[in-house]
Parts: sequence; structure tokens; C-alpha cells
Amino acid sequence: MFPQVEHLAIEESSALPSVFSRYGIHSFPSILLVNQTSMVRYHGPKNLSSLAQFYQKTTGLEPVQYFDGDHTVSLNIREKSIIQSMSDMSLREISRREPFLAFATLFLCLRVLLYIFPKVLTRLQAFWVLYVPHFNLGIFGETSQIMGRILHMVDVRRIWTKLRLCKTRNFHKGAKNARVWASSLTSVSLGKSSSARSSTN
Repeated sequence: MFPQVEHLAIEESSALPSVFSRYGIHSFPSILLVNQTSMVRYHGPKNLSSLAQFYQKTTGLEPVQYFDGDHTVSLNIREKSIIQSMSDMSLREISRREPFLAFATLFLCLRVLLYIFPKVLTRLQAFWVLYVPHFNLGIFGETSQIMGRILHMVDVRRIWTKLRLCKTRNFHKGAKNARVWASSLTSVSLGKSSSARSSTN
């Protein structure tokens, strides 16, 4: 629409970050008009009519191609269809297609959590100090008596000694098996070495 103005498209991955910071570009897509004396950055909505108004106001040039209101309506319909397609997708698909959006949302949620968490923590501490010492602890006394009776009926010491006895029996069986293995291996190795000596003589 403005052929008199030279346009240069730069991808984010093809330029150094210092170039973007020199011109104050912090997000993409970004439109920047630069000449030898001044620099103007576009901050408005990303539709065709507002871009044309920005170019007209900044450069003083008229657009070569004429566009009417129907064209802007079709652009608005296209923008609405993109938003609707984003709303139809699942969260997993949105995070796969737009990872920066997912990270930004996660960052905002964590910031809100960090803002709220200290307040909730102080309220819980105040609740603990005010109300917990005044609870009826007789309930806990009754449950401890019940647990004591259960432990008395089960006789934990007897179970523990039986368990220890079983472990030592298994250990002694394993030691006997290891001795048998060791004696059989030494006899086999001695037999092989004596047969090797007799064949060399």
C-alpha cells in the first residue's frame, strides 16, 4: 500500500538481541519507521485500517491501493475465527502450539501464588496460636488408651523376636549354602588344575 517506503522484514532468530534492544523492540511482530533523524514505533491494534492511518500520519503519504470498510470487516472476521479456533483447542494442544503463552500463564499463576501465600500463612499461624491450645484434648487421650490396649494384646516384643529369629535362621542357611558352593568350586578347580598338570607332563 505504501511502495514509497522501503520495508525490511527481520525474523527474531536472524538478528542479535542488541539490535532489538537498540530500537526498543521487546515483542513481535513489531513495526518501526526509521529515517536519518527520527524513529517512530507503532503501538496500536494490528489491523489494516489502523496501520494505514499510522503510515499516513507518520509519513504524510497516501496509500496507493484503496481499501474499503468491507475489507476491514473481513479482517476482523478472520481475527475472530482465529480466536475461536484457539478456544476450541485443549490446554495440551495450546501449550504445544504456543509454549510462550503457556509459560507466561504459568508465570502469572506463580506470581499470584507468591502474592497470596504469605497472607494465608500468617492467617494459619494466627489461627494456630488462638484456637489450637483450647481444643478438647480428651479425644486424643482416649485414642492413646485404645492404642495402648491394642499394643498390649498384640505383644510386639514377641513378634519382633520371632522375626529376628527367622532372619538369623535364613542367614545361617545362606552361610551353609555358601560353604557348600565354595567347597564344590575348589574341588572342581583343583581337579582341573591337576588334570592340566598331568597332560603337560
